[in-house]
Amino acid sequence: MKNFLLIGVLSLLSGISWAQCATGNPGTNCSGPLTVQPQSGNTGQSAITLVDLGLAVPAPAVGQYTLSIASGMLLESDNGNSYHSLVGPLGPQGPQGAAGPAGAAGAQGIQGLRGLTGAAGPSGPTGAQGAQGFAGATGPSGPTGAQGAQGFTGAAGPAGSAGAQGPQGPPGTLAAPSDYNFSGWGSFSAAAGTSEVGNSLYRNQIDMLSATAVRLVLTLGMYPLPSGSYAQAEYTPDGRSWFALSGTVPVTAPYGIYTSGWQGLPTGANGDYVVRIVTFNTASRTTQCSLYQLHLQFKQGAMQRSRRSTCLSSAYCALLNLDHAFRTPGFDLLHPRRHLAGKGEKRLRVGRVLSLEHGRRAPVA
Repeated sequence: MKNFLLIGVLSLLSGISWAQCATGNPGTNCSGPLTVQPQSGNTGQSAITLVDLGLAVPAPAVGQYTLSIASGMLLESDNGNSYHSLVGPLGPQGPQGAAGPAGAAGAQGIQGLRGLTGAAGPSGPTGAQGAQGFAGATGPSGPTGAQGAQGFTGAAGPAGSAGAQGPQGPPGTLAAPSDYNFSGWGSFSAAAGTSEVGNSLYRNQIDMLSATAVRLVLTLGMYPLPSGSYAQAEYTPDGRSWFALSGTVPVTAPYGIYTSGWQGLPTGANGDYVVRIVTFNTASRTTQCSLYQLHLQFKQGAMQRSRRSTCLSSAYCALLNLDHAFRTPGFDLLHPRRHLAGKGEKRLRVGRVLSLEHGRRAPVA
């Protein structure tokens, strides 16, 4: 269809070429055939050139056939219809022509930049092994000598003199725990909070340098302390500050033997220190407590050299050992009222008004 339109346009242009043209408003009006005659001496083909002004195309009109330019394309309007392109769709690609002859070789270009070094090629095959060299001459081996006959056993020599005595070996451990007795009170007045059993005269000096474990054992009579109260051993390294030595022993149930259980000696307690027994009373006032036997027991590690080890070379062992004289069996006339064999005696007691008259054992053993 577009081919027919192109033929019609060419026919129209051929007819217009015989027309007469005059300047009109707007544009140029031609009547009759329009003749396109190139100038004399023209070397180019005849053509009608439309200049793209970038303006809108003229409006289509009935009875008019208009050529115009829009968006860089030649468009045509037929008898008042919309503009359409006079260029048909792109035809199929033709067959590829025969290859032309090769052109002459161009001049050699300048040398380009050096490329990166390529990867190393594989190793070549191992060459053949060379011939083995000549072996050097081996020296002659000397003859092995014959084994001699075993000699006679010699006579035993005289016994040597006794050597010097070696250093003393480490001391052994005690078969039983060391036991230290603190004087108990048949009826101790325990103040609220922490208070010392007795006074400073009831303290003990104990060498705990080799001790490894400690426990406090006590007997409690008819007067316990309120719930949460306990007794405990303390030590002081400087005579002013006191630190816990043993675990706590509850003193809340009457008539029994109670212990803190064995525990390791606290850090810093290995030394020759003063020791005391204290109670912690949870009541808000002074309360009576029947403390009788108070024993602090130790388990020892490597003991220091004792007096017993010096008995072979010192006259010190000839002296009477009175270190624990008051802890050996015998008559205890200083504290007879603490013996269970003492006679129980109830005397006048009205609270703490008469502070020295309480129910306790009579000083009769």
